[in-house]
Amino acid sequence: MLENPTNLSREARYGVTRKKHITVTQEGCSQIERWAAEQGLNFSTAIESLALMAIGTDGANTLPALTSSLLERIVHRQFNRFAHLLSQAAIAAESASWKADYLMLQLIRQEAKADPTRFVQNMAVSTDPQDLVASRIRKMRDEVAAAAQKAALHSYKKRISELQVLTAEMTIEEADE
Repeated sequence: MLENPTNLSREARYGVTRKKHITVTQEGCSQIERWAAEQGLNFSTAIESLALMAIGTDGANTLPALTSSLLERIVHRQFNRFAHLLSQAAIAAESASWKADYLMLQLIRQEAKADPTRFVQNMAVSTDPQDLVASRIRKMRDEVAAAAQKAALHSYKKRISELQVLTAEMTIEEADE
């Protein structure tokens, strides 16, 4: 029986595969390409799978050969989309951080201009639960943070749903490009 290392990655299989040049009729080539497209495979994987089926290789050994290329491309495509989504999140976080820093600096500048001698004391917020003004300030901060998180989650859920629509529409050929 033919040993086919279908459980290995494509890179690992390159060490045990050999490049062959074959001649195929135009009709045969068209049929193989059509079958490969239907299965979501590249031409080489399709021709190997068809050849293995034709010589009677057990279906359990042929099926992984059929699906391995497809699965590798799907995982690769989804990884790239996930990496893109993470980079968008990192950019948004950095942007929000920069804006918060800018606003904080503007607030400090305003307070320093309004009362140069006491602006440090004016900016301090006590952690004492008995200080009602400081407690209201902390509560307001928590409410703003919760609202910002809710808005960000809504925005990202919308982006993820748009990404899922794009994934469903994208064909295997587009993923290979």
